[in-house]
Amino acid sequence: MPQRILQTVTRLRYGLLFTLVSVCSPSHAGDILVNIGGKQAKAPVYLALVLADQAQWPTTPLRHVQAQDGVALFTKVPPGRYALQLYRDDNGNGQLDLSPRGVPLEPVGFSANPPLARGKPEPLACLFEHGGGDTELQIELHDARARR
Repeated sequence: MPQRILQTVTRLRYGLLFTLVSVCSPSHAGDILVNIGGKQAKAPVYLALVLADQAQWPTTPLRHVQAQDGVALFTKVPPGRYALQLYRDDNGNGQLDLSPRGVPLEPVGFSANPPLARGKPEPLACLFEHGGGDTELQIELHDARARR
């Protein structure tokens, strides 16, 4: 009888371990494909992926990629709620240039394409759900200088 109890406890441990590994494993991770719209130029477009359940944009994104020919791909992203911000680096200095008032001097875009009339949106306004499969997004670049 003690051996049977030991076998039952061992099976429960292995069952619990299997459940934890299957829930926590990135095997359900899918890709996020981003199609970038707006006026295209030969300049690189940089994208930053963040968790969307934050009040402010973090200084360090979860991942960042550079778009090629108006298309960017984030691979093996676990399911969750995310937000994307992107900019086109027209002058090739590797950063988003801002005016003294904080207005972007290069085209910018955000997931969910929120209106930019009131400035940079919060991550919650740019939220999108990424499930276990692949997600495809269309994001438009907007040039703040063209609105003046």
